[in-house]
Amino acid sequence: MKYIAVFDIGTTSIKGVLLDKHADLKGPYSVLLETYTGPDGNVEQDPLDWWKGVKEMAWKWWNELDIDPHHISMITFAGQMEDVIPIADDVSRAILYSDTRASEEAEWINQKFPTIHEILGNTVSASTPVAKLRWLEKHNLSLYQNTPHFVFSAKDFIIYKMTNSVVTDPTTGATTGMMNLKKRQWEKRIIESIGIEETKLPKLLNAENIAGYLSKDAASETGFCENTPVLCGCGDAGASSVGASAVDQGDSYFYIGTTGWAAIIREGVKEDSEINGLFHLAHLPNDSTISIAPLLNVGNVHRWAVRTFTGSENTDRYDAFENLLKTSKAGSNGLLFLPYLHGERCPVRDSDARGAFWGIGPNTEDSDFARAVIEGISFALKQLIDLLNDNTSGNITLIGGGSKSESWCQILADCIGKPIRVPFESEYMPALGASSSAFIKLGWAKDYSDFSRHFIMSADASVYRPNMDNFVKYKEIYNRYLKMYPALKGIYS
Repeated sequence: MKYIAVFDIGTTSIKGVLLDKHADLKGPYSVLLETYTGPDGNVEQDPLDWWKGVKEMAWKWWNELDIDPHHISMITFAGQMEDVIPIADDVSRAILYSDTRASEEAEWINQKFPTIHEILGNTVSASTPVAKLRWLEKHNLSLYQNTPHFVFSAKDFIIYKMTNSVVTDPTTGATTGMMNLKKRQWEKRIIESIGIEETKLPKLLNAENIAGYLSKDAASETGFCENTPVLCGCGDAGASSVGASAVDQGDSYFYIGTTGWAAIIREGVKEDSEINGLFHLAHLPNDSTISIAPLLNVGNVHRWAVRTFTGSENTDRYDAFENLLKTSKAGSNGLLFLPYLHGERCPVRDSDARGAFWGIGPNTEDSDFARAVIEGISFALKQLIDLLNDNTSGNITLIGGGSKSESWCQILADCIGKPIRVPFESEYMPALGASSSAFIKLGWAKDYSDFSRHFIMSADASVYRPNMDNFVKYKEIYNRYLKMYPALKGIYS
């Protein structure tokens, strides 16, 4: 039996899994990660913890599952993006995407290049690696000068440890503030003007390109066979998109975690000036992009509602909340909810915005509050998909922890008016998506569309089909929902 080894290096944990040529999962393991935070917006991780986690899972495959390392045909990856990771003899902590220390540097770059988004496809913020590199130059010059190379995804560090190659992929490159999205090349003019040395940047490779072969030292540490091919792999957004079967133009999906996003696949790059906070990323298929609209208020608001509207006597609050949702009918008895508990970043960018209920009457019940919350989050997701949509038909898939709520899935389908597919084992969908590059390289799939048809769309899933009576009702309610933030904006400010 031949396997592909896949490592998905996230922020909270690393997941590892083996897949055979039928995309059957074997030996799924995970290792939790520690994050270091500081008072000035510092958010860092030790890259050696990633390496330790990879080695731990590999040895479990050999020793607990009795897998023969000679049966591993290829290794590939997905990884968190927008990091700044020094590649040097002395390993320093990685600066993670959520680190906010480079806000002044980001502002300086945007002032110097006011049309930078036209080249990069994205604006520059404190989370963007180019701003963090400039911050390092100003605040830790010795580290910057003594570091031969930097990489920008956690998986890139593991590739270096395995092969001594310094590479990254175009999906990750699109988040750095230094890659021309249309050409998928480093933008030398911007890099040089900002003062970044291009020699410090990794080589750009497609996800299915071989980054190198496992070194003798790495083989000794991990138990993999020396010279096992190691692919470049992709940033987590690319892997999640393929794992959600969003491969062809018009395919779209929702991710519902603590925060979340809506994404749609497009050919080329389309300017979306009306959507504040939109990201454009290079997708794994060439000449296509992932347009991502992020939300701050998704699973975190769901948890708040579960805590608020279920009594402390309930041993399983999520089940109790599900029952509340089923008790109230579509429209929540006239109650509307704006889910901006934590401010919002798309389609409006307003950190002062807050949540609000409207329409409370003498007959309003607890169940109406519960359902209004989920309808409000669903309307927010609908707003994003409506703004992103190019009037094309395609698959809509839902992944993430929120997909465990059957009532929420049905409400979302009713709001959107299209079937929503929820795959089983969605936790490992990004790892399955990351394996696609290896399937193509090994000839187990013709291309990404073929992989999606045979291994994603054919996988076990639940399909929630819209109740069209509810859809008609929600269309009218949605129009009222869209008026809530503009009406309340004066109160926030």
